[in-house]
Amino acid sequence: MTFNYKENLFDFKKPGIYLISCKKIEKYYIGESQNVVTRLCAHKNKLRRNIHENKELQSDFNKFGEENFLFQKLIFGYGLNKDKRLELETHILLTLEPEKRYNIYTNFKKRDKILNPFFGKTHNYEARQAQSFAKKGQNIPSGFKNKNHSDNVKKMLSQINSNKTTVERRKPVMINSIYYESISEASKKTGLNRRLIRERCHNKTHFNNFKWVGEGL
Repeated sequence: MTFNYKENLFDFKKPGIYLISCKKIEKYYIGESQNVVTRLCAHKNKLRRNIHENKELQSDFNKFGEENFLFQKLIFGYGLNKDKRLELETHILLTLEPEKRYNIYTNFKKRDKILNPFFGKTHNYEARQAQSFAKKGQNIPSGFKNKNHSDNVKKMLSQINSNKTTVERRKPVMINSIYYESISEASKKTGLNRRLIRERCHNKTHFNNFKWVGEGL
């Protein structure tokens, strides 16, 4: 019989349940993974880099040091599907007192809500009003309603709008050697829509008779 040592003795890519323990205060983090060894290494790496998602676990790791933490495989091997692993994880967590666990949940069926960053928080009045209007298919009222700009802001906006009027709305054009003060005027007098006039003025190769004033004829 041929015995494959690589497959049977050194194959650590197995699902299971794992445990991270703080020996100093006897506090625990329980988890499950399709690849327990890799998952434990990922936890350890994040803790070393001070970027772990579990802030309480990270805080104690920083405080007590890596030498006071154990990273262990509890249940390890094939035959444990995702649902079974989550169920076992929950049972183990329920054996621990709340102050003895780093996990922020005990029931895996409810943890999606708890891990939501908005869980337990409420929207402010403006956000609730916006949601209400959105559900009704109505336009959301402006958040600036009944408020006024300062004099400096008004002056700045006036200058910006003035520049827009000069540059965008009243940019003169020449069409067939006829001068028009703006695209709007050219559109009214030639019957061509403004978009077409603008595109032809930009297309210098095929429409030489359409020119922005100042570019030459």
